[in-house]
Amino acid sequence: MSKNSAQTFKDLLLVAISNLKQLLQVVEQEHQLLQSAPETAEELETLTEHKTALLQQVEQDVDQRKAFLEQQGLKADMEGLESFLASLPEANARALRQGWNQLVSLLEKVHQKNNVNGRLINRAMQHFDMLLSAMQATQTKIRVYHPSGGAGDLNIPRNLGKA
Repeated sequence: MSKNSAQTFKDLLLVAISNLKQLLQVVEQEHQLLQSAPETAEELETLTEHKTALLQQVEQDVDQRKAFLEQQGLKADMEGLESFLASLPEANARALRQGWNQLVSLLEKVHQKNNVNGRLINRAMQHFDMLLSAMQATQTKIRVYHPSGGAGDLNIPRNLGKA
């Protein structure tokens, strides 16, 4: 493999690492926003749009690395990557492996933080559903008083026809 191919792969790794760092920042901002209960949904929507755009860029980065390996006549998987690195001089292979490990580490951090955010969202949705159910349950009951003076609940629709 040529030194040019090592430089090309290094450039692909640097771009991918940069994109994952940006994605990690957005996921961390999302985490802070979810924990602080934002006043408006716009903040969360803006972050979600930015996160989606970055995820699309990460997907493109993956496709570019796969295409690169295929252009080298290798499989677009870990075996192909290992073959590519094995074909390089030791110093180049070591540097690219270090970059690859950094990429994998960042991806794991993004994945973990995103899972935590997903659990926070699910917990908030469950809490909201419980509150909504409680509000709906209390709106269907009308408090009335018996002739003896005791309070009771009647399940009747609220309209003038029943009054």
